Amino acid sequence: MVVGILALAATLAALVALGTLLMRANSERRPFLAGWSLTLLGISIALGAMGLGFIAGFGGGTFRAIELGGALLAPIWLALGMVELMARLVQVRFAAWLFAVSYTVVAAVIVLLDPLKGDFDKSLPKPGEHYGGLPLLLIDVAHVIAVLALVACAGVIAVRAGKEDREAYDLLMPVAFVALAGVLVVGGTRGFLPGLLAVLALAGAAALVWFGARRTEPPLDDDDYDDYDDRYDGADNVRTGYEAQATFAAPTMQPPPAPMVEVPPGGAPAGVRFPPGEPGTVGADLFAGPPPPPAPMRGLITVYTLLDGREEAFDRLVAEAVRAARAGDPETLIFTCHEVVNAPTQRIVYQLFRDEAAFADHQRRPHMARFLAESRTHVIATNVIELNLGAAKVVPPPALAPDY
Repeated sequence: MVVGILALAATLAALVALGTLLMRANSERRPFLAGWSLTLLGISIALGAMGLGFIAGFGGGTFRAIELGGALLAPIWLALGMVELMARLVQVRFAAWLFAVSYTVVAAVIVLLDPLKGDFDKSLPKPGEHYGGLPLLLIDVAHVIAVLALVACAGVIAVRAGKEDREAYDLLMPVAFVALAGVLVVGGTRGFLPGLLAVLALAGAAALVWFGARRTEPPLDDDDYDDYDDRYDGADNVRTGYEAQATFAAPTMQPPPAPMVEVPPGGAPAGVRFPPGEPGTVGADLFAGPPPPPAPMRGLITVYTLLDGREEAFDRLVAEAVRAARAGDPETLIFTCHEVVNAPTQRIVYQLFRDEAAFADHQRRPHMARFLAESRTHVIATNVIELNLGAAKVVPPPALAPDY
């Protein structure tokens, strides 16, 4: 009874997490969230069936629900969401969707209709005691493919992060959470764990999926992002092409300070100078020594290789990010995107920051998080080059159109 109540409580929590994930998937249109929503749906079905079984006794219906939701839907669509999040080739993502949909339909029919054997009681049923060879084979294949996909994605993200890929580094924690969730789903539905541990494993898997999805959420800040959100009210009016390159100029140089004037004899030690209008007062900063050298400026060059036909959509995202940076990112001195002559699927983005702190702040800005998230589906590969500014000449560019 206690295990049954715990399973029903975990079912309620999983359904709440499913609701929040569905709302986010609907608003952000990010396919991997749809896959993980189906994972939470499968876990919720399995936990609900476990709760009813531990309270009223298991039967054919509750057993099939556990296998369909926890052993089949959850691992397949968990792996699909991971591949959708990680893969940069559209062909890989398409193949993953094709396999997930077709395998789910075929296996679900067999899992639901294949004859059962053996008797049920209030203990958690084991698949091998009630299914024949074909359903067990389909479930085993689903588990093997899901585990291999999760392990492969975790390895790829670790390699990318080791190469100082910032996007990959940000995905390390979500990928780790989801990979662990896959282990718990498989462990909780294989029949190896007793009832209480199986319930805890599936509940933990649901929590890890939800936390992993939350860690992929762009860090929105209402104060900084109000202007950037305006794009949803008039997205059709945003300039997206590169007739003029998306850029904004560095702030104009401040005029030099007023010259120092000599203090009349007798007022201060010979050679000490004061700003005009302040004779007779010796400031402590006059004896503090020379000021420290300014921090070096930081630069960043990112080369994007785009999918065929995605150039306009990518250009629109860059233009929106530039507009948001111009409005609320004053320490980003230059943010410009270039087309490559005779290479229509390549874009080169150059950014210059006032110092290291400005560079770090820019990476955390909501408009950059949104740009990185939404541009993924248009990009095949990226190459990032970090720079320290040396000798330079910077002049204001010619007058640009208001949208740039």
